[in-house]
Amino acid sequence: MYMMWFDDSTKKATDAKIEEAIAAYMKHFKSRPNVVLVNIADRVEYPGMRVRCESYVRPNNFWVGWEEAIVMAS
Repeated sequence: MYMMWFDDSTKKATDAKIEEAIAAYMKHFKSRPNVVLVNIADRVEYPGMRVRCESYVRPNNFWVGWEEAIVMAS
């Protein structure tokens, strides 16, 4: 499940926008997300989160969600 967060403020850093998106996700879903999908223009490192660039995510949009770890059988 993802929640989309939009913030086109030029006065805020991208990591602050992601922090606000995480807070909104936690308020709504009562759990912490582990991934945020961003446009390549919004790529940053964020501690404790996987930040993944996707071509279909528009600039200033942040898709915050939870992804299960994929375990590969050998």
